[in-house]
Amino acid sequence: MNISARNLLSGKVTAVEKGAINSEVDLTLAGGEKIAAVITNHSLENLGIKEGVEAYALVKAPLVILTKGETGLKFSARNVLSGTVGKVKHGSVNAEITVELRGKGTITSIITEGSVSAMELKEGDQVQAVFKASSVILAVKQ
Repeated sequence: MNISARNLLSGKVTAVEKGAINSEVDLTLAGGEKIAAVITNHSLENLGIKEGVEAYALVKAPLVILTKGETGLKFSARNVLSGTVGKVKHGSVNAEITVELRGKGTITSIITEGSVSAMELKEGDQVQAVFKASSVILAVKQ
């Protein structure tokens, strides 16, 4: 599958809560992490999403915010995945940060070099990858 979104995470749908217009879908990844997605009911039906279905969560890297260490904060964003910085690829303006998730797999974030410097971010640091449920696009194989 060729896509422009940097993050393609596979898992199984473990919960669906249908609302009047949108549905909340929980996807459990192979390593046990859970991702929440908010999609339209039309998309839910069109994709045939229900509990037990294998699906993919797509998240563009610039939408993934990083926090370093244990912040003690609660976020309004539903998705907070913990892991370790595996790689920092520096650019002139932005950096690409690959986070090795605690369970299995990776997620990538694009943040400014200024943020990397201010956070003193380096390989081996404990981080959380934070992104909103509305920033997740779900896909299924046909």
